[in-house]
Amino acid sequence: MMPAKPSERVDAVEGRPGVENHTLTLETKLAGYVVSFVEFPENITDPALIKEMLDRGRDGGIAGSGGELSSEKEIKLSGYSGREWGMKLPGGLVATARAYWVKRRLYQTVFVISPNASDTPELIKTRQEAATKFLDSFTLSDSVSK
Repeated sequence: MMPAKPSERVDAVEGRPGVENHTLTLETKLAGYVVSFVEFPENITDPALIKEMLDRGRDGGIAGSGGELSSEKEIKLSGYSGREWGMKLPGGLVATARAYWVKRRLYQTVFVISPNASDTPELIKTRQEAATKFLDSFTLSDSVSK
């Protein structure tokens, strides 16, 4: 549930011929919104490998943004393994990200804000509500989850 139409990019994944990262992004005055997915050639069901893929997704996101991990927890979506983490980003930005491994795809959603000491309680609450609404709006279609 992005509040407007996002821009879309498709980039090759380094070291993985034929594998592409699809990214939708939107920046508003309130926040930045990101949804991405990478489809891999193999269907991974081994919990240890899924954990490794989620770790790589998290580490790649943090390294790519120059960020620093501030929190992390395991989550699930329709029975699929996932991870949520918080990041401190350069320029005083703060992000909450979620990633899910679904069969052959790694999905990620990210909500980015630029907090300020002068932010009003109303603005802080509005951002928290927007983050929850956006991150919780990510669902799997029946064709993906089966």
